[in-house]
Order: sequence, then C-alpha cells, then structure tokens
Amino acid sequence: MNRVRLVRTFWLGAAALLVVAALVAIVALLRGELTNTDAHILLTLGALFVTGAGALAGLALVDSRRYATVGLAAAALAPLEFAILTFWIWSGSEGDDTVTKVGTTTLLVLVGQIAIVTQLLLLTSRRLLPLVLATDLLVTAAVGGVIVAIWTEPDNTGYAKVLAAAWILAALGWFLLPVLQRFTAAGERLGERVLGELDGIELVATRASREDAVDVRLRRGERLLLRRRS
Repeated sequence: MNRVRLVRTFWLGAAALLVVAALVAIVALLRGELTNTDAHILLTLGALFVTGAGALAGLALVDSRRYATVGLAAAALAPLEFAILTFWIWSGSEGDDTVTKVGTTTLLVLVGQIAIVTQLLLLTSRRLLPLVLATDLLVTAAVGGVIVAIWTEPDNTGYAKVLAAAWILAALGWFLLPVLQRFTAAGERLGERVLGELDGIELVATRASREDAVDVRLRRGERLLLRRRS
C-alpha cells in the first residue's frame, strides 16, 4: 500500500471516529448526563486516533525508504499501545497505582515515538540531520526521565528542573527543523537537477526562470516518468 492510500485510509477512519464520537455526545446530551461509559468510549476513540496516527507515520517512514527500521518499530508498537491504553481506560483503575503507571508510561512512549517519527518525515535536507538527531536524543531523554520519575517518585527539585529543560530544548529542536529547512531552501543557489534521460533527452528540474521550461503541477501522489512510445 503506497503513502497516498495509507493517508486516505487514515483520514477515512478518522472521519468514522468523529462520527461515532458525535453520536455518543448526542446520546449523552439527550440523556442529560455524560456517564462513565460515554467517557470511556470517547477516550478509547481518542486513543485509537492517536495510536493510528503513530502507526501511519511509521508506515509512511517505511514507504519513504528512509529510517525504515524506526518506522517499522513505530508501526509495530501501535497495536500494543492501543491495547494497553484501552485496558487503562476501561479497567476502572483509579485506585490501582501500577495500572495507572503502566498506562501513563505507554502514553509517554507514544508521544515520544510520534515526535521522533514525524521529525524524520519532515527532514528533507541532510545538513539538518544533526539537529534531528540531537532533538530525538532530547525527546528520548525527556520521556525516559519522566517515566523514571513516575516509577521512582524522586523528591528532587533539581531533577524536575533538568527534565523541564530537556522538554523545552526538545520542543525547540522540533519546531526549529521546518523553520531552518525553509531558510536553507530560500538561500540555495538556483540550479538544475537531472531527473531522467531517454535517448539523450534529459528531464531536468530547475529553479531558474526559463522560457523553455514547463511548470508542471502534479497532483498528490503523482510522479513524473519517461516512457518510450511503441
């Protein structure tokens, strides 16, 4: 399944989830109250949406043939994460500290996973790869630090400040990537890139303004190809 079909399938599923959520909300409105069951259904739909987004991002990374191992790991973890979150939601574990910790840990891992995978998807210039790697390390450290705090409950103000700094720097790196990529692209020298050749005829991509150039607007998912007429 190519990336376009993946995206279409995801958004179709997202639309179905929104319809179900709206129906649950309408039933609760007509009943005059939001019951625990209604809240659990809405939270489960939210968990399905987020884990589905994580799986889609991982599969898109695999489809792009870049960092496929990371993408496969993200896609493989998504069903397990959804199962754990669903159990957490429906278990009624307000008084069960262990279940709450496992659920919170899973949610944090999912957030970190989506942050890392989406950054790798956004990356288009290898010159910014060090920034992405540094950001991913910060995300991993921030998520891991919070998980350690959840399970060990350290009474240390300095530890909390270090964690907060890690989250701030990770967020900074994540938002810097698209900004710096725009800046880099704007400063690049106008040039030409040969995309393909057939019998001495080249298909060239150029940023220069030329009268013999054709401005081709491709639809989402379309690609150019060279084909010999039979």
